[in-house]
Amino acid sequence: MNDTSMTRDETYNLLHRMFAAFTDPRTAPEDFAEFLTPDYVQRVDGKHLGYSEFLKHHQSLKENISSGSIRFEHFVTDGISAATVHIAEAVKPTGERMRFKVIAYYQFHGKRVCMVDELTYMLKGEPEDLDLGSRVQPR
Repeated sequence: MNDTSMTRDETYNLLHRMFAAFTDPRTAPEDFAEFLTPDYVQRVDGKHLGYSEFLKHHQSLKENISSGSIRFEHFVTDGISAATVHIAEAVKPTGERMRFKVIAYYQFHGKRVCMVDELTYMLKGEPEDLDLGSRVQPR
């Protein structure tokens, strides 16, 4: 293990805390600096989000959902990268519930996430919310 690699528990805890912040509407944009590198890149469903677009994505979710949660079904790591299969659930302000299955690969640098490559699949919800995993504009 090199100086920047993490143990399995450290990696799991980082992702768990990051998703807790991501699904908490009280999380301020500057709070993500604890979890993401300044050059963070997210590739999701064929779209490319840099750090600033990720912050717009988080803001869009705050405006489109009233609550959300993430539950890992599978998690593997080698300390410098990780992969998860997780279920993302969200509730819209109207009370409508959505559920997505997400397959994601993460790379780390300096004990923060520098890249995520993911695919999302809607399990429950309306067609207009298929882009929820990459949405940067409120609806």
